[in-house]
Amino acid sequence: MGQCPSVPRRRKPPLLPPSPALSAPPQVLSSIAEAAGEDHTADLPEELLALVFGLLGSGDRKRCSLVCRRWLAVEAASRLRLALDARAPLLADSALPRLLARFPAVSKLALKCDRRAESVGDPALAQVADRLGPGLRRLKLRSLRAVTDDGVAALAAAAANLRKLSVGYCAFGANGIEAVLRSCLHLEELSVKRLRGLAESEPISVSGPRLQSLSLKELYNGQCFSYLITQSPNLKTLKIIRCSGDWDIVLQDVPRDSLLAELHLEKLQVSDRGVAALFGLEVLYLAKAPEVTDVGLAELAAKSPRLRKLHVDGWKANRIGDRGLAAVAQKCASLQELVLIGVNLTSSSLELIAANCPTLERLALCGSDTFGDAEISCVAAKCAALRKLCIKACPVSDAGMNKLAEGCPRLVKVKVKKCRRVTSECAERLRASRNGALAVNFDTPGGAGELQDGRSVDESGALDNAGSDVLPEDLDDRIVPELSSGSSGRPSRWKARMGALMSRSLSVSIFRRQPRGACSTSHES
Repeated sequence: MGQCPSVPRRRKPPLLPPSPALSAPPQVLSSIAEAAGEDHTADLPEELLALVFGLLGSGDRKRCSLVCRRWLAVEAASRLRLALDARAPLLADSALPRLLARFPAVSKLALKCDRRAESVGDPALAQVADRLGPGLRRLKLRSLRAVTDDGVAALAAAAANLRKLSVGYCAFGANGIEAVLRSCLHLEELSVKRLRGLAESEPISVSGPRLQSLSLKELYNGQCFSYLITQSPNLKTLKIIRCSGDWDIVLQDVPRDSLLAELHLEKLQVSDRGVAALFGLEVLYLAKAPEVTDVGLAELAAKSPRLRKLHVDGWKANRIGDRGLAAVAQKCASLQELVLIGVNLTSSSLELIAANCPTLERLALCGSDTFGDAEISCVAAKCAALRKLCIKACPVSDAGMNKLAEGCPRLVKVKVKKCRRVTSECAERLRASRNGALAVNFDTPGGAGELQDGRSVDESGALDNAGSDVLPEDLDDRIVPELSSGSSGRPSRWKARMGALMSRSLSVSIFRRQPRGACSTSHES
């Protein structure tokens, strides 16, 4: 009574033996202290220290610059990349001159401003031209609405060695781009997105002698680049994405002996006439162009026998199908990658592709209403070189997927998404059929489950990207986007969790919004 319950006593930890350094004589302790305070990098030459800094990331470089004054100077003198928040206070506070003076060796500069903020103007570009102009190789301008054609022309005149220019959400027009092309004769890559000044601009009348890649995105009056497209002798990659106006005339003017090998067309007003006028393509991305039919694709295939990659997003328009794909199979024997989204194909075209394209290694089918068990059985039986297969939202079942266990001997990765008739047991059997040598990514219709085994694939090295023709590991995530909406940049696991939460909240709301009549009926029963 009244006594506290006994509490177990805590045992004291055993005493550690004294450190040898603590028991050392005073002379040894003083030498250790002197060695700890000594700078072991003092004997390293600055060139070697700069080489070490070049192997670090941006955050580590910043932390290293705070160690000592020598490291600060070496890091600043060896920094090649610099990204600045190009708001108006950057110039008003005289921060830009100090930054440019601190990093004199920068060759890749990015000036980015928030779309809702006031950006720097032509004086900032003049300072960049004065400090970094001759050494600039890459330049990126984002949301600099206060910059005019004159400012861009002044910078281009000083940056004669510029190799790559990326412009987006700016207010200057075609005169600024033309000034860059006239002054920067070594320009190899040009990317233009939402350039507002193009609406009232005259067509560009100069070509790029060394221009190899041109990307035009979301432009109004983008046809002012037609001379640059048709008269640049070394142009190899052309991307025209969500640009208004008719593009058939521009594509028809591309010379027959052009070096153009890669073409991206997305959400454009382009028809069979423009596509059929092209020669010698090796890579074609055709997305959401409903006026392109089997006829245009067949004529393009006849003129591009070296076609290696073909991506078609038919947009559920049923304008491209077996006829166009059969022509591709007959004319393009070097086809290595085929991605079809919203395209209804059958075994007739698949048999031709398997028979005439022996190097087909990557195949992706998404949102095809006719790709069922017969088609997947055809792939399993006849696509002997296939290594990667992605199927999404297609009416395949366990019966067809089981055929993959016996066919496609080189298959290393299978991805199945939103196929309601395929079960997780089938995915388990498929993975076990190759003794762990096959990676299977599978999700349930609800989006919550995933089965994968990448250990054996990584160890075997079968998916190593030896060259530009081999896709990275996550490419089948990129080439098969979500069908419901545009690309939101969310990972698939995030979408799966949100889908589960949304379905749960939807069921709760359904129960909460039940009419009163139904509630009274249930109580009465």
